[in-house]
Amino acid sequence: MAELDNGKSFKKRRLAVKERSDLVFAYLINMPAILLILLLIGYPIGVSFWTSLHRYNLRRPGQFEFVGLGNYLDILTSYDFWHSIGVSLYFTGLSVPLIILVALGIALLFNQEFVGRGIVRSMLLVPWAIPGVVNGLMWVGLLGKYGAFDEIMRDCVDLANRLTGLEINYLGMASPVIALNAAIAAHVWQNVPFACIIFLAALQAIPSEQYRAAKVDGANAWNRFFHITLPWLLHPIMIVAILGTMNGFRTFDLIFTLTGGGPGDATYVIAWQTYKEAFGRLNFGGANAYSYLIMFITMSLSIIYIRLLYRRGTVQG
Repeated sequence: MAELDNGKSFKKRRLAVKERSDLVFAYLINMPAILLILLLIGYPIGVSFWTSLHRYNLRRPGQFEFVGLGNYLDILTSYDFWHSIGVSLYFTGLSVPLIILVALGIALLFNQEFVGRGIVRSMLLVPWAIPGVVNGLMWVGLLGKYGAFDEIMRDCVDLANRLTGLEINYLGMASPVIALNAAIAAHVWQNVPFACIIFLAALQAIPSEQYRAAKVDGANAWNRFFHITLPWLLHPIMIVAILGTMNGFRTFDLIFTLTGGGPGDATYVIAWQTYKEAFGRLNFGGANAYSYLIMFITMSLSIIYIRLLYRRGTVQG
């Protein structure tokens, strides 16, 4: 009996030694990649955080004064920061639900059988494949002065003036409300395809037996959607919401090409405010602090989403 116990303990020790050696070997194999990641990602992150703790302005390049959290306190007590947060919240809070609703509607449509479905699905990827700067320039041509949307709106205003006898003015992209909502429309147009792909993949995973059973029980299309489709799509919707929120708070290229932050400061999202702090005021200490505040905001919102996601549990087929 003792010999049997000794044999078992010997096998356990050999297994533990083998597992440790495999772990060491795995680390050695991946060490070049780990070092490369630390060099290309970790080092710039560390330097930027260290810079955010200093007063560093290129107008006085010789001064590099350590101020601790001074840059963060200055930002948190400034009008520019809270205004950009308000614009970013409006931009993200409107664009994310629109992306989800439009993508969900398209995914439900493209999940049906019809002639040419594969071609239409392929064309759906075009807006997502277009670079952000090109997307912004394209919408400038559409919404700018003498663009198609501008001409349509002017014709509508002229017609309203003739019908009502009132003097209605159309300001086009000079209007802060129109400019911000135009940026939201361009952002939604570009990000809907990715969300639609996620929803399509989730719809393909729903067992068809559940729909057949629901039809046998007399459930109509709305009941099947709310009691079968929607519960299966809760996790994909949450994933799209997480990615959409992060992209919304980090949007820069679209604002740069479409509105340039204008008119006035109407489209000063927080990423654009960071750019202006760095390359307008040359305040690189404050700009790095802005970047870390963006990271903190998006990370906090993502954690909230993820907690809600896992609180829902898993869908059982």
